[in-house]
Amino acid sequence: MPPSASQARGLFHRAADMQLARSKRESEPIRGALARLETADADPLARAQLAAMRGQFYADVQAGHAAAEALADADFGPATLGDLTGLKRALGWLSLIAMLRDHPAWQPAWGDRVAEVLATANEGCGLDDVEGELWRGALQLAAGALLASDKAIEQGAAVYRRAVAEIIHPEGYLKGIADIADAPARFEAQLSGACALVLLAEMAGLVGLDLWSYDSRAVSVITAVTYTHYYYFFPEKWRWEAGLTRARTMDAVRREGAFLEMVNRRGPPRGIEALFAEQRPLFCAHGGGLTTLTHGLMPEKKRRWRLWRARTDL
Repeated sequence: MPPSASQARGLFHRAADMQLARSKRESEPIRGALARLETADADPLARAQLAAMRGQFYADVQAGHAAAEALADADFGPATLGDLTGLKRALGWLSLIAMLRDHPAWQPAWGDRVAEVLATANEGCGLDDVEGELWRGALQLAAGALLASDKAIEQGAAVYRRAVAEIIHPEGYLKGIADIADAPARFEAQLSGACALVLLAEMAGLVGLDLWSYDSRAVSVITAVTYTHYYYFFPEKWRWEAGLTRARTMDAVRREGAFLEMVNRRGPPRGIEALFAEQRPLFCAHGGGLTTLTHGLMPEKKRRWRLWRARTDL
């Protein structure tokens, strides 16, 4: 049976998000996102992600089968989680599995694969740095969402809460990530850490856990995102390493800034429209997918009905 619009869900989006995009397909930013959806990509994970999204958006069973075939050939699992790149890509493959949950090609063995990834993540993956901890937490929550494991979901949520309470400085930089002396690519690391936190919050919301509103001493994930967003435009003021340029910040956001579409729905930094004008459509295979398609439009607010009592004293 072909997947229906009501089943077009994932780790980071609901069926309603896809339906909203479908209803506005002739308008921006959806039109630009659909053009990106049709492009080829050399990276197998990105190619599979785009195929799965085409399957969902157009209810295209064959596109879903193409994504499932890519998943069968994918090299991810416990042996690939020993570095940050492997962690991120595993999250991307888990998000692909989530998009195929209601597809005819679904295989129960994929659940076993998710469980193996979770077990390795719980053991630490051999990574003990702060950035790795945030992405490991995202992987735990993703696996928990797929396996309906409250324990794994809470493990990921605990990483998020600790980050808000202890890692996000009140100014917005991520301690132990941005402020490492003499280390290269600190802006890219700050962006990466902010991405992991936003993905944690968005996934949690889809399983009924509100992390977006969690704060500590008036610090929240939006604090970290706002800090990162500021230096996107003003790299010369970045104090953690010399030589940061607009070319670098633009390239970093092009690679891993898709999460900003999620932020835009929750607490957009001032001036984010200028960033979108430069960057849309935003796509990151491990960082939310083609988020300009799934999150680029604001959902309509639910209308509240009130019962009015006629006044009799006029």
